[in-house]
Formats: sequence, C-alpha cells, structure tokens
Amino acid sequence: MNKEELREGLKRLEAYVSEQGVKNMFLEEGKQAAMDTLLLGLEMEEDLSIDISCNFVYAPEFGNVLQYYGQLELTSIMEENPQAFTELNIYQMINALNRELPVGQFLYMQEEEQGEEQKQVRHLIGIRYTMLTDLEDEAELAKCFSIVEMLMNIYEVLCSTLLLLMEGESLGAAMDIMSGLMEE
Repeated sequence: MNKEELREGLKRLEAYVSEQGVKNMFLEEGKQAAMDTLLLGLEMEEDLSIDISCNFVYAPEFGNVLQYYGQLELTSIMEENPQAFTELNIYQMINALNRELPVGQFLYMQEEEQGEEQKQVRHLIGIRYTMLTDLEDEAELAKCFSIVEMLMNIYEVLCSTLLLLMEGESLGAAMDIMSGLMEE
C-alpha cells in the first residue's frame, strides 16, 4: 500500500469516528506531523480526557498497522506526592497494570527538557495499542472504534489507580482494588 492509500484509510476512520461523536483532527504529513495522523479527543468525564493519535504504517512483512498512542504527564503528580510516586512505584504500577489488562500496553518514559536554569525531566505514561487493518470496510472501522472505546476504559483505569495512590493507598492495595473493579 502506498502513502495515499494509507491516508485514505485514516480519512475513512476520521469520518467514522466523527459519526460516533468523537472530536478529531486530521493532520497530513508535513510541518505539523511526521506522518499522517488522526488525533482523537477522548472525554470520559468533564475532567478526564486524553488525546490519542492514530498513525497508519505499512510494514511489508506484516501488512498495514494502525497504531494508537496517548500519554499522561506525571511530573506535577510526582512533585505533589513524592512518597507515593517514586520511580520504583511507577514502574511497579505500570507492570501490574500491564499484567491485568488483556490488550494494549502502558509505557513509562522520561524525557529531558532544557529549562531556563537547568535540565528538567518530564515523566510520562504512554498508552499504546497496535492492530493490523486496511480500514476498508464498515466492520473494520467498527472494530477500530471499539479499540478507541477500550483505550478510554484503559485510561480510566490508569487515572483511578493514580487517584488511589494520591489518596494514600499502597500500591498493592490500589492494584487489589483495581483488579476487583476490572473483574466486575
């Protein structure tokens, strides 16, 4: 598949998610985006939202891969409560959540930024999911939208876990609570 066919697939997904009421923006490869990108503005509640990017890539040995990616900035949360949000706790939380979730994955990342006076480190949790698809028919578009809904649920689980830690729950207790809720 060439870039134009991949772009058309993303545009079909753009139209489909628009019909489902999801805010979105399509960015063509260029100054604003390294590759064609469909940005989805997902809102679960008034104060719980995340932007997810969708990129369509042709991988010759596999086929057409649609990648979903979103991230949550943790730096301010870590500064607010350094005892609850140590790097070790975050790594352990990410590993525990990845074991509990049937699909998708969380990533913990650190990025250095050059500030006015010194280097600063940004702490981020990424949510990623990839799938093979050509985005050619209604069934494939519906499947992609169900992945978007699943990502919303995964993000809600992440935020709920972080909230439990902020409220003073130990990592083990927070994970037990979240495991119980996911089983329901």
